Amino acid sequence: MKLAMNKKLYFVFIALIVLIIAIYLIITQFNLFKEDKLFLEVNLSDEQISKYNERIKNNFEYLELFPNDYSIYLDLGNIERSLGNASQAIEYYTHAWELIPTNSTPWLNMGNLYIQLGMYYEAEEAFLKAMDIRDNYYLSYYNLAKLYKNYLKEKQDQVRSVYLEGLDKTGNDFQLLYHFTVYLEDIKNYSEAILYLNNYVEHPHVEPASRKNAQKKIEELENLIN
Repeated sequence: MKLAMNKKLYFVFIALIVLIIAIYLIITQFNLFKEDKLFLEVNLSDEQISKYNERIKNNFEYLELFPNDYSIYLDLGNIERSLGNASQAIEYYTHAWELIPTNSTPWLNMGNLYIQLGMYYEAEEAFLKAMDIRDNYYLSYYNLAKLYKNYLKEKQDQVRSVYLEGLDKTGNDFQLLYHFTVYLEDIKNYSEAILYLNNYVEHPHVEPASRKNAQKKIEELENLIN
């Protein structure tokens, strides 16, 4: 009698375990299929949507002839982003990067898309990935500095070091120099802003009109100090 009871309890226990596992698998599968897609709020006219859909159609026709064209997947990502289809855009950006792993642009695009979604730590990862792929491209540092300054407030103290690292790695890229001077002016570090504006003015790639504006800005900042 006791042996029969033990066997009955044993089978009940096994049945409970199987039931728990089954429930877990059902919940897991349910969540898998229920996974939310990421969307952006957009306000597009019917004409704009039609034009984007036409571009998508043309891109897919092109891919039938050239299935591994990086620029087409990048464009598809940009289109889906404009349409608000964030998850689809990320998929296209990822595929573009897989086609040319040495190109950081897909990650920069993903980073800015994550900012639009309010997913700031994902944006940080994307910009750091872009920086890792190509450490001499000024936009990686500019985007990361902008993220820290405007969105990740707890990392604001790292903005200056991001700019300085970028200037070092890019050989004082004139565009990054300019953005750094704007940041320095924003935090009212006028003396250092003047120092880097002078470097900007002397840069050979700066156009005459931009150089003239920078010289005027230097005078304005000098007056603020004096």
